Amino acid sequence: MLKLMSEETTAHLLSFSAGKKIAFLVLLYERMIPELCSFCLTEGRDFSVFQKARKEFWQWLMGDDSSISWGQFREDVLSATPDSEDFGTLAASFALNAALVAADIAGFIEDGHDSRIVEAIGYARDSLDANATNEMGATVFNRAVEDYVKAHPLVQKEARTEEEDVAFLSTMQEPPWPENIVSMVRQRAETQRGLLN
Repeated sequence: MLKLMSEETTAHLLSFSAGKKIAFLVLLYERMIPELCSFCLTEGRDFSVFQKARKEFWQWLMGDDSSISWGQFREDVLSATPDSEDFGTLAASFALNAALVAADIAGFIEDGHDSRIVEAIGYARDSLDANATNEMGATVFNRAVEDYVKAHPLVQKEARTEEEDVAFLSTMQEPPWPENIVSMVRQRAETQRGLLN
Protein backbone atom coordinates (compact mmCIF):
# COMPACT_ATOMS: atom_id res chain seq x y z
CA MET A 1 0.00 0.00 0.00
CA LEU A 2 1.49 3.27 -1.15
CA LYS A 3 1.97 5.74 1.71
CA LEU A 4 2.57 9.38 0.93
CA MET A 5 3.30 10.94 4.31
CA SER A 6 5.43 9.39 7.02
CA GLU A 7 3.63 7.88 10.02
CA GLU A 8 5.00 10.73 12.10
CA THR A 9 3.60 13.46 9.82
CA THR A 10 0.25 11.68 9.59
CA ALA A 11 0.09 11.53 13.40
CA HIS A 12 1.01 15.23 13.57
CA LEU A 13 -1.77 16.09 11.08
CA LEU A 14 -4.30 14.06 13.06
CA SER A 15 -3.32 15.91 16.25
CA PHE A 16 -4.30 19.26 14.65
CA SER A 17 -7.47 21.15 15.52
CA ALA A 18 -10.46 20.54 13.22
CA GLY A 19 -9.84 23.88 11.50
CA LYS A 20 -6.26 23.07 10.51
CA LYS A 21 -7.28 19.60 9.34
CA ILE A 22 -9.85 21.23 7.06
CA ALA A 23 -7.22 23.65 5.75
CA PHE A 24 -5.00 20.66 4.90
CA LEU A 25 -7.89 19.00 3.05
CA VAL A 26 -8.79 22.21 1.19
CA LEU A 27 -5.20 22.46 -0.09
CA LEU A 28 -5.48 18.83 -1.21
CA TYR A 29 -8.81 19.49 -2.95
CA GLU A 30 -7.32 22.50 -4.74
CA ARG A 31 -4.62 20.23 -6.18
CA MET A 32 -7.19 17.68 -7.32
CA ILE A 33 -9.96 19.93 -8.65
CA PRO A 34 -8.35 20.65 -12.08
CA GLU A 35 -8.91 17.03 -13.14
CA LEU A 36 -12.52 17.21 -12.00
CA CYS A 37 -13.07 20.48 -13.84
CA SER A 38 -11.59 19.25 -17.12
CA PHE A 39 -13.58 16.00 -16.90
CA CYS A 40 -16.86 17.90 -16.37
CA LEU A 41 -16.06 20.18 -19.32
CA THR A 42 -15.14 17.28 -21.60
CA GLU A 43 -18.21 15.25 -20.67
CA GLY A 44 -20.58 18.21 -20.53
CA ARG A 45 -21.35 17.58 -16.85
CA ASP A 46 -22.40 20.15 -14.29
CA PHE A 47 -19.39 21.40 -12.34
CA SER A 48 -21.28 23.95 -10.22
CA VAL A 49 -21.63 21.90 -7.01
CA PHE A 50 -17.86 21.26 -6.94
CA GLN A 51 -17.18 24.96 -7.54
CA LYS A 52 -19.63 25.80 -4.76
CA ALA A 53 -17.83 23.32 -2.48
CA ARG A 54 -14.55 25.12 -3.10
CA LYS A 55 -16.13 28.48 -2.26
CA GLU A 56 -17.90 27.17 0.87
CA PHE A 57 -14.72 25.51 2.21
CA TRP A 58 -12.74 28.74 1.95
CA GLN A 59 -15.62 30.66 3.55
CA TRP A 60 -15.62 28.16 6.42
CA LEU A 61 -11.90 28.77 7.03
CA MET A 62 -12.68 32.48 7.38
CA GLY A 63 -15.33 31.72 9.98
CA ASP A 64 -18.26 32.64 7.71
CA ASP A 65 -20.80 30.34 9.22
CA SER A 66 -23.18 30.01 6.33
CA SER A 67 -26.51 28.35 6.87
CA ILE A 68 -25.32 25.38 4.85
CA SER A 69 -26.27 21.92 6.09
CA TRP A 70 -22.99 20.05 5.60
CA GLY A 71 -24.64 16.64 5.71
CA GLN A 72 -27.04 17.63 2.93
CA PHE A 73 -24.27 19.35 1.01
CA ARG A 74 -22.19 16.15 1.16
CA GLU A 75 -25.16 14.29 -0.36
CA ASP A 76 -25.40 16.92 -3.14
CA VAL A 77 -21.70 16.46 -3.91
CA LEU A 78 -22.08 12.67 -3.98
CA SER A 79 -25.11 12.94 -6.30
CA ALA A 80 -23.09 15.05 -8.76
CA THR A 81 -20.06 12.75 -8.52
CA PRO A 82 -19.26 10.88 -11.73
CA ASP A 83 -19.35 7.11 -11.53
CA SER A 84 -16.11 5.95 -13.12
CA GLU A 85 -17.82 2.67 -14.08
CA ASP A 86 -20.07 4.62 -16.44
CA PHE A 87 -17.05 6.04 -18.24
CA GLY A 88 -14.29 3.51 -17.69
CA THR A 89 -11.56 6.08 -18.27
CA LEU A 90 -8.64 7.20 -16.19
CA ALA A 91 -9.92 10.79 -16.41
CA ALA A 92 -13.20 9.65 -14.84
CA SER A 93 -11.44 7.95 -11.95
CA PHE A 94 -9.33 11.11 -11.31
CA ALA A 95 -12.56 13.16 -11.31
CA LEU A 96 -14.29 10.66 -9.03
CA ASN A 97 -11.41 10.79 -6.51
CA ALA A 98 -11.41 14.60 -6.47
CA ALA A 99 -15.19 14.70 -5.95
CA LEU A 100 -14.91 12.19 -3.09
CA VAL A 101 -12.37 14.49 -1.39
CA ALA A 102 -14.96 17.30 -1.53
CA ALA A 103 -17.55 14.95 -0.01
CA ASP A 104 -15.09 13.97 2.74
CA ILE A 105 -14.39 17.62 3.60
CA ALA A 106 -18.12 18.35 3.93
CA GLY A 107 -18.49 15.16 5.97
CA PHE A 108 -15.59 16.09 8.24
CA ILE A 109 -16.99 19.59 8.86
CA GLU A 110 -20.20 17.90 9.91
CA ASP A 111 -18.96 15.02 12.07
CA GLY A 112 -15.24 15.60 12.76
CA HIS A 113 -14.28 11.97 12.09
CA ASP A 114 -10.57 11.57 11.35
CA SER A 115 -11.35 8.60 9.10
CA ARG A 116 -12.52 11.16 6.53
CA ILE A 117 -9.04 12.73 6.43
CA VAL A 118 -7.34 9.39 6.00
CA GLU A 119 -9.87 8.53 3.27
CA ALA A 120 -9.32 11.83 1.42
CA ILE A 121 -5.54 11.33 1.41
CA GLY A 122 -6.24 7.83 0.12
CA TYR A 123 -8.17 9.21 -2.88
CA ALA A 124 -5.18 11.36 -3.85
CA ARG A 125 -2.95 8.32 -3.48
CA ASP A 126 -5.32 6.24 -5.66
CA SER A 127 -5.16 8.81 -8.46
CA LEU A 128 -1.36 8.92 -8.35
CA ASP A 129 -1.21 5.14 -8.23
CA ALA A 130 -3.54 4.74 -11.22
CA ASN A 131 -1.63 7.38 -13.18
CA ALA A 132 1.78 5.76 -12.60
CA THR A 133 0.50 2.21 -13.17
CA ASN A 134 -1.15 3.30 -16.42
CA GLU A 135 2.09 4.96 -17.57
CA MET A 136 3.93 1.74 -16.97
CA GLY A 137 1.26 -0.22 -18.85
CA ALA A 138 1.07 -2.66 -15.94
CA THR A 139 -1.81 -5.12 -15.85
CA VAL A 140 -0.73 -6.98 -12.74
CA PHE A 141 0.46 -5.41 -9.54
CA ASN A 142 3.80 -6.73 -8.31
CA ARG A 143 6.91 -5.50 -6.53
CA ALA A 144 8.36 -3.91 -9.68
CA VAL A 145 5.17 -1.90 -10.23
CA GLU A 146 5.08 -0.89 -6.57
CA ASP A 147 8.69 0.32 -6.75
CA TYR A 148 7.95 2.22 -9.96
CA VAL A 149 4.93 3.94 -8.38
CA LYS A 150 6.85 4.86 -5.20
CA ALA A 151 9.69 6.40 -7.19
CA HIS A 152 7.38 8.21 -9.62
CA PRO A 153 8.11 11.99 -9.68
CA LEU A 154 4.43 12.93 -9.15
CA VAL A 155 4.15 10.57 -6.18
CA GLN A 156 7.35 12.03 -4.70
CA LYS A 157 6.09 15.58 -5.33
CA GLU A 158 2.74 14.94 -3.61
CA ALA A 159 4.44 13.26 -0.64
CA ARG A 160 6.69 16.32 -0.23
CA THR A 161 3.75 18.71 -0.66
CA GLU A 162 1.68 16.97 2.02
CA GLU A 163 4.61 16.92 4.46
CA GLU A 164 5.25 20.63 3.75
CA ASP A 165 1.55 21.50 4.17
CA VAL A 166 1.53 19.89 7.61
CA ALA A 167 4.69 21.81 8.58
CA PHE A 168 3.22 25.07 7.18
CA LEU A 169 -0.09 24.67 9.01
CA SER A 170 1.56 23.72 12.30
CA THR A 171 3.03 27.23 12.54
CA MET A 172 -0.30 28.99 11.94
CA GLN A 173 -2.78 30.30 14.47
CA GLU A 174 -6.05 28.41 14.78
CA PRO A 175 -8.83 29.10 12.26
CA PRO A 176 -11.14 30.90 11.75
CA TRP A 177 -8.58 33.06 10.04
CA PRO A 178 -8.54 36.75 9.22
CA GLU A 179 -8.37 37.71 5.55
CA ASN A 180 -4.55 38.09 5.52
CA ILE A 181 -3.96 34.52 6.70
CA VAL A 182 -6.58 33.10 4.35
CA SER A 183 -4.88 34.89 1.49
CA MET A 184 -1.53 33.34 2.52
CA VAL A 185 -3.12 29.90 2.44
CA ARG A 186 -4.87 30.69 -0.87
CA GLN A 187 -1.56 31.83 -2.30
CA ARG A 188 -0.04 28.54 -1.22
CA ALA A 189 -2.88 26.72 -3.00
CA GLU A 190 -2.31 28.75 -6.17
CA THR A 191 1.44 28.10 -6.27
CA GLN A 192 1.03 24.34 -5.82
CA ARG A 193 0.76 22.50 -9.10
CA GLY A 194 -2.11 20.09 -9.67
CA LEU A 195 -1.81 16.57 -8.35
CA LEU A 196 -1.07 15.16 -11.80
CA ASN A 197 1.00 18.03 -13.24
